[in-house]
Amino acid sequence: MTRRGWLLFSVLLCALLAGCAGQQTEQTEGCQLYFAAGNGQNTGPAILSQPWNGTPETCTPEALLQALLAGPTQEDLLSPFPRGVTLVSLTIENKTAVVVLSEQYGGLTDMALTLADYCIVLTLTQLEEVESVEILPTGHSVSYRSHQVLTRDEALLFAMEDAGMLS
Repeated sequence: MTRRGWLLFSVLLCALLAGCAGQQTEQTEGCQLYFAAGNGQNTGPAILSQPWNGTPETCTPEALLQALLAGPTQEDLLSPFPRGVTLVSLTIENKTAVVVLSEQYGGLTDMALTLADYCIVLTLTQLEEVESVEILPTGHSVSYRSHQVLTRDEALLFAMEDAGMLS
């Protein structure tokens, strides 16, 4: 991809994820699940959270990911995952969660892939034992990602107006 292409992609990514940090459901106790915002508008945050209905003791990476793949229970949220996606395996190595999902996940591209990736990243990195996430559809890396290991900090973007990118 050309430098101009990466710049355009970065601007689109900022537009997609702008406001995620400032408008997440405030976490008090327990874990959160992160889903695509389903407000039907092109403004506001792209990702919102809902409380996980498990107990703090059972808030494990596997349990959170299974609940995430099952979909949201709140009407204003949407699952960013293709129908039929399942968890193949999840391991944690040096605070990096390596998530292997079924082949349906490999059908995601562009912004749909970015949105699904960061719903997983935001959900898993709230746990102390996870600082980053690598997502592999059926064990293969996605070649068009700029990097394979994703972190929470990458998703917590500022509003584009604050950066002087929009007038």
